[in-house]
Amino acid sequence: MEIGQVIRYIRKNKNITQQALADAIGMTRPYIARIESGKNSISSDKLTEILEYCNVTYNEFFYIKNDYKKSSKMNEFNKVLKLYYANEIEEISKIKLEVKKKYEESGDMFLRHLYIQCHCIENDFDLSRINKEYLDEIADYLLSVDEWCYHELVMLNNFIFLFPPSTAFLMTKNLLNRAEKYKELNTDSKVLSFLFFNLLEFSFRYDGYTYSKLILDATKNYFTETTEFFEQTLMLFYEGMLNIVEESVAEGLEKCNRAFTVLQALGHDKIYKKYKDELEELMKKVVTNHPAN
Repeated sequence: MEIGQVIRYIRKNKNITQQALADAIGMTRPYIARIESGKNSISSDKLTEILEYCNVTYNEFFYIKNDYKKSSKMNEFNKVLKLYYANEIEEISKIKLEVKKKYEESGDMFLRHLYIQCHCIENDFDLSRINKEYLDEIADYLLSVDEWCYHELVMLNNFIFLFPPSTAFLMTKNLLNRAEKYKELNTDSKVLSFLFFNLLEFSFRYDGYTYSKLILDATKNYFTETTEFFEQTLMLFYEGMLNIVEESVAEGLEKCNRAFTVLQALGHDKIYKKYKDELEELMKKVVTNHPAN
């Protein structure tokens, strides 16, 4: 639907007359009619006023505009991910060629990033096979953007394990700024959950314990609701991991085991094994760095 059609659709479904809407935002009824018919454009300020009066968010507005579907860009991205999990690599290679052509025609940076994502998947995320220039390009882009949006969060989440530790940790500041500024924006919640815990895993893997503490504190600040049960469980696990690093081994193991009990009770066997392996790797480092007398 066009913008005017969406405004008309929302207004009628909210049982609001053109005159009532016009009065609320300081416009004439004929002008509202011309906007709805597509004969007049509308400024972003006036669109904001209309949505606020109708109690509709921008996210809802654009979701309706796209016929109750996510944006076509996000659909492309989700399609590639589904093919990856289904091990349909040949299909991803075909999409890669299509995306390259579209990017060359439009110059849309999203398509360039999607092309690089396809390249990484084709090469099974093997650093020895991935074009290093592509990863440098993604890193340069992320480091050049001061105000991260949803796209940048997704980009970091997808490429984090391919970056050198120093590069990934350098990006932590932008992530934390985004989490703090947009804490009330619910659309970030899922990707931030993945990103925070991927970063925590990354920081322990590369002994970046200063960053582990920063990220864990930010995670605790972001996921404060007791209903966010899964996040609360993983935060308990990483709190235990930090205790172990700080040489409170018994206390740390107790917290990790409490988290494991929850994961097992919920039937998350794969996740339980993943974090059990992560704990064992940390314990090997602790023994190596602090051997028994």
